[in-house]
Amino acid sequence: MRQPEPDNPIEQLREFLQFAVPLMIRDLEYRAARGEVSDAWLIGTARRGGTSLGARGDTLLFSDREPRKGRQRDDVTRTTQDLVEGIAAAALLAGEDGIEIFGDRYAPMSRPVHGPARPDRGTEPGQSATLPDVLREPPRPDAA
Repeated sequence: MRQPEPDNPIEQLREFLQFAVPLMIRDLEYRAARGEVSDAWLIGTARRGGTSLGARGDTLLFSDREPRKGRQRDDVTRTTQDLVEGIAAAALLAGEDGIEIFGDRYAPMSRPVHGPARPDRGTEPGQSATLPDVLREPPRPDAA
């Protein structure tokens, strides 16, 4: 049985992210408040999301109109999970001003877990960070 071709897969992905990312942000905020995640873990998670999207992003946007089975379904699931976690982690790292991805803004839901927007990461207060700004390593205090 053939699956119908989606009208606009990018819009469907954006809709999904608008639903899933805020939930993941809240989950990561809760885990960060309990000390279960660190900045280093969040940076790694954000990078993994970008890497996964780059390596397997086509599986999210294109379909041969056949039901996905086995490995194909696992790739879509893993890529989607990595992307959602990566966007949520990057939003937390950026602080209260959040980040903009695919034209949508994502920011921490409650008070910032990791402080306000970080000027050392290329943003000014009130300005959304870009993903490269968030993933850039902060300057080390001994490097001055």
